[in-house]
Amino acid sequence: MDQSSPFSLAGKTIVVAGASSGIGLSICRSVVAANGKVIGLARREDRLQAMVDELGPESASCIKADLSKDEDIENAVARLPEINGYVHAAGIIKWGPLKFIKRQALEEIMNVNYYSMVLTLAEMTRKKKIKKQVYSSVVVISSVSALVGSKSNLLYTGSKGAMSAAARVIASEYAAQKIRVNAVEPAMVHTDMASEAEALLSREAVEKDMQSYPFGYGTPEDVANATVFLLSDASRWITGQSLVLDGGWLNLV
Repeated sequence: MDQSSPFSLAGKTIVVAGASSGIGLSICRSVVAANGKVIGLARREDRLQAMVDELGPESASCIKADLSKDEDIENAVARLPEINGYVHAAGIIKWGPLKFIKRQALEEIMNVNYYSMVLTLAEMTRKKKIKKQVYSSVVVISSVSALVGSKSNLLYTGSKGAMSAAARVIASEYAAQKIRVNAVEPAMVHTDMASEAEALLSREAVEKDMQSYPFGYGTPEDVANATVFLLSDASRWITGQSLVLDGGWLNLV
């Protein structure tokens, strides 16, 4: 990519949480492809190292951290340099109808999907890790689930709805510092986590669902491309927004 292009991330350092697999790993690859440098955060040190080995130590580095733990957040943020962008792509999915939901499951998914995002950004803010007045960018990977009411999806939907809502509030708080905050809300994307969800359904149900997507299910690269756009100066006039990526699922069927 032309380093003078507004879509380039040349000269920018981006932190990606959930960098060891799926959408997070794809975002790391796309950041480097756009000439940026990436620092990956995740629990799996072996997978993080594989990411660094693939992308090269001149472009990628990593910090092992379980962002569901306060001490790991504090230690990881303390090790960061001043950065131009943060992507929160860490997350888990849980299914179950309302009558079976217990506090433990609710706390687990909110801790991983929502609390970790808020607490990591809070610590970055306290430690002044995100560069000000240069249109730095925060992108949270939420879900189109935040917009629809699917049966047995209350746990995941609630956590993602909280992420999208929080992004708008944080965008308001960061605006005076010229730090942008946006959410990306993908529908079904081919990842290991999505495969776990598909495993709960019959092959016929999955095929029927795929037919409701005019452009088919998405790929991690589709989400990564949108995320890199929101990290780049090409989106310098966009903040406090939620970008739906759904292959036409919501509005074209």
